[in-house]
Amino acid sequence: MSQNENNVFNKAVWPISLNLKRKLLNCDELIKNDTYEIRLRANRPVILFGAKGSLFFSSDSTVSNTLRNNTYICSGEELTETFNRMCGYSIHAHQTSINNGFVTMRGGHRAGIAGTAVLDSKGEIINIRDISSLNIRIARESDGCSSQLVKTFFKDKARSLIIAGPPSSGKTTMLKDLAKKLSSADGCKCFKLAIIDEREELAAVEGAIPNNNVGLNCDILNSYPKEKAVLTAVRTLSPEIIVCDEIGSDSEVNAIKHAVNTGVRFVVSIHASDFDELVSRPQVESLLRTYSFDNVVMLAGDGQPCKIKEIYEVGDLLDEINRRRSGIYGNDLVGSDGIVSS
Repeated sequence: MSQNENNVFNKAVWPISLNLKRKLLNCDELIKNDTYEIRLRANRPVILFGAKGSLFFSSDSTVSNTLRNNTYICSGEELTETFNRMCGYSIHAHQTSINNGFVTMRGGHRAGIAGTAVLDSKGEIINIRDISSLNIRIARESDGCSSQLVKTFFKDKARSLIIAGPPSSGKTTMLKDLAKKLSSADGCKCFKLAIIDEREELAAVEGAIPNNNVGLNCDILNSYPKEKAVLTAVRTLSPEIIVCDEIGSDSEVNAIKHAVNTGVRFVVSIHASDFDELVSRPQVESLLRTYSFDNVVMLAGDGQPCKIKEIYEVGDLLDEINRRRSGIYGNDLVGSDGIVSS
């Protein structure tokens, strides 16, 4: 497993400018395993973020939680070269995703982009210039991380599930493993899946072939806007379960609300840093009030990717939302694993 994980790290750093890439490849294997993100900023230190938080990367390929004399400073030229390599020296081919603030690389690794927005007369972003930072998110697989969910919820029938958690809690990794198992009869019956991969992170399709193992009985809608993909899948692909990552906008929620009326089930992820945010987000409440979702799985975060913290019944969450709306606080809500949230 360790060797495989390090290969993932090595592939993720491949587009980085040559000198920095060499040094990153020389990192200790444990550092590679623990790193979730590589942050490059023009004329500022290179920082690796992982299980131990933010660590400064040094020119001798070691890391430290404090600045040192040999802390590696990423130059503006290195940042520009890295960005061009990420785009395969064809920025135009990636313009849509760049305008949305990211570039997806081979293997599903994604680089978040910060820079200066170029707007058209309507205020829409048409380009990002003067790239000032790149955040490379390493796409890992964790075989078997969803086994508990398969056994509990999907052994003999399709169910709808929300996976919630803070950043870097493993939501996308959990979805990938769950899709693989559900569409390959791994611990359950074989379900027909439609995977909506707007940011090319779940399947990482390249030339019509997924780089990531997302199973056998699935159709992948690659780079589709989620709301359009949901309706397309329902109309043309007859899935039993639709899988999609990072539901956030009202239009995406509305598409799901429309689709559940056809009987299709959903497995989706949504950002929520903690229990309070989970029950406060209007998008979560809208999904729960479709009464088509069965449970919400809360991931732990805190350097423990894919660790399930709590599993909630939808009815209990709606009761808590109603209590808070009525101004009644202080009632403890117990997840199915016995952990208490208040």
